[in-house]
Amino acid sequence: MAGGNPQRRSRAEAEAAAAQRERLVSAFAKAAAEHGYAGLDLEQVLLYAGVGREILDAHFESKEQGLIAAQDAFLERLWLDVLGACEAPGEWPLKVRAALAAILSSLVEASNLARVFAVEAVAASLAAAERQYAALDQFASLLRYGRRHYPRATSLPDATERVIVGGVASIVSGHLLMEDPQAIPAMEPQLVELILIPYLGEGEAKRVAAG
Repeated sequence: MAGGNPQRRSRAEAEAAAAQRERLVSAFAKAAAEHGYAGLDLEQVLLYAGVGREILDAHFESKEQGLIAAQDAFLERLWLDVLGACEAPGEWPLKVRAALAAILSSLVEASNLARVFAVEAVAASLAAAERQYAALDQFASLLRYGRRHYPRATSLPDATERVIVGGVASIVSGHLLMEDPQAIPAMEPQLVELILIPYLGEGEAKRVAAG
């Protein structure tokens, strides 16, 4: 049949469009990491993605949309890192320590990009700020599982986990802003202790944090 199978052709076109979008999202991330949120230029994105402007316009209506897509991909990677760490065998406090280690490692590895999305984009874009707040709420909801394991934590205020996660994020963001990511891994024991104290008490939290 002339033209081939329409269903197969439609599927191939959809796959090609998805691959184009993925390249563009990666290009937005690369350009943002190298040039910052404000300094990013769409010509850089086109160069890194290896596509023409018409392809970019077909997927994103604005520079902000492309950056938001890159931010979503970055946050999804962090979330998967945390989930992967939580699947490791061990008691809940050890899973918390492993999850924090995983996320800190990812932030240091991609520190320029993390600074763009954790500091620069949040200050410049309401949509980016909303996504970061949603991600913090997601991490906080995972931390609430600790209440099931430790009776002393059942009476904690509802906002406890959100305050803990927000505090940790603020501390880490400060180092990203100062372009001092190498100081972040050394903070891991203190941050683990800070997170676990409401659930385990100071002594046990310190022991777990020390490894």
